[in-house]
Parts: sequence; C-alpha cells; structure tokens
Amino acid sequence: MFEHEIQEETFHKVREYLNDLFEEPPYHDPETHHFYVRYGTTVLEISVEPYGPDEAIVSVMSYCVQDVELEEDLMVGLLELNHQISCGSFSLVGNDIFLSHALFGRSLEARDLLRSITSVASLADDYDDRIVARFGGQTALEKIQDTGGRRRRQAVGETVADE
Repeated sequence: MFEHEIQEETFHKVREYLNDLFEEPPYHDPETHHFYVRYGTTVLEISVEPYGPDEAIVSVMSYCVQDVELEEDLMVGLLELNHQISCGSFSLVGNDIFLSHALFGRSLEARDLLRSITSVASLADDYDDRIVARFGGQTALEKIQDTGGRRRRQAVGETVADE
C-alpha cells in the first residue's frame, strides 16, 4: 500500500487532521486510501502519494464540473484562471473539470491542509456554478445525486474488473 515510511506517516497525519477538522469523518476508500469530503456543490478527494524516496505529496482535488461542453472559450478561460488564482489549478480529463492543489507531506501541518481544503473547495464551489451556467455539465453534487454516488462507482469498478 505505501511505497515508503514517509508516505505512510503522512497518510496517518492527514487522516488525523481530517478527523479533527470535520465533524463527520471523511469517507475513506479502503481500496485507494483516498479521502472524500463534500463542500457546497463540490466533492473533494484528498490523497497521499509518494514523491521520490523520502517525500510524499498531499493532493487536494475537487470534482468541479462533469460532462461539460468543451469550447475554446472555456479552455482559454481555465488557462487564464490558472494564471490568476494563487492556490491550485484547473485541469481537464475528458469532459470533466477538476481543481487541485498539492502540498508536501513531510512538513505538513493541520493549518496548511485546512487552508488548501478551504481554498480549493471555495474556488470550485464558486466556479462550478459559473461554468455550468455558461457551458453546461453538472456540478459534482448533481452528478452524485443523478448516478447514485458510491453505489454507481462500485458497479462501474466491478464492470471494469470483469473485462
């Protein structure tokens, strides 16, 4: 599961911080060991990945908009926003828009994680509605409500595993 001790230590630190920061403990996916929290109309995924032999990266990623119509104005606008925002960056995977920010795990403190979570969540929660209004698609919360959330992800995972 962990590639080295620093990644494992960072994972446990992140889990402890998240349990302290949120009233309800975030959902922990036992397969990927990622954490999931909801903020407004967005969903955040928090992961701890190895970075070289003696560091870990904590990634705070927001599922901003799914199934958006890809138009030149949208893509140019996201690139311009990446230049303007001070914390995080937008990315596209297929027709889905994500916003993410990464932190080094070795020296991570609870306040750093909280700042990253609130920054990413606030930006995503603000921009998801703007993007959907102009370019279509669904916010993360709408998508979860339409697809049944975790039950739907499990069914997709079982289908992929069977292929």
